[in-house]
Amino acid sequence: MSSTTVLEKAEELQNIARSISEGQKERDDQERVLLRIDEVRTTLQAAKAQQQTAMVLRSRTGLVLDISGFDAARAKLESKSRGGLPSDRAFLDAKRALESFTSELSASIKRAWKEWASARIQEVAPAQFVTLGPDERHEATQLYESMKANANRAKVDSASIVTFCSSRDALLKILENAPDDAPEDLLELIHRLEAGGVTLRELSDADISLLRKYDQDIWFTVTRKAD
Repeated sequence: MSSTTVLEKAEELQNIARSISEGQKERDDQERVLLRIDEVRTTLQAAKAQQQTAMVLRSRTGLVLDISGFDAARAKLESKSRGGLPSDRAFLDAKRALESFTSELSASIKRAWKEWASARIQEVAPAQFVTLGPDERHEATQLYESMKANANRAKVDSASIVTFCSSRDALLKILENAPDDAPEDLLELIHRLEAGGVTLRELSDADISLLRKYDQDIWFTVTRKAD
């Protein structure tokens, strides 16, 4: 075998070795990127969830929060991806940016929601419930408690906002024709009657007039005692 032939064979083997090495590096890079994508995916999903919550908050309450940080973090990763696969540093920077965005937006949503929801609860006067019929009163109480529970959730999400607003709409519908407020003597009288055992003799003309004034006389019946 001539020396030239040996040299050519050596170069050929070198090229093959280089090709194998480059192919392995490419596979290693692809595996690295897939691993980093998995790491970022959870962070990205959390950011998207907060962005969606902010959008629901806006549509239901009119409160507008800054969500531009999401697009900024995503654009940052995309810019680092031009011309090849992103580096580990690019993924880390994007992940940190998304985490910062999620944390800040979550805090902003919680503050804005707490203030808005608390104000809406204050607009409701539970004393009005007593002027409702028994079934409506029970429903009104449940809706009111639902509002309070969703207003005070430790973690605000789209579902709690939608449920609160739906409960509020339903409660306001029930209270449309109820008096703005019920006098204390009416509350006391209704509690007496609902406790049972009150005879007609124990009711004054003023008591009956009070029930009629607030349309509560239709919810009580008079029956004759057996003995």
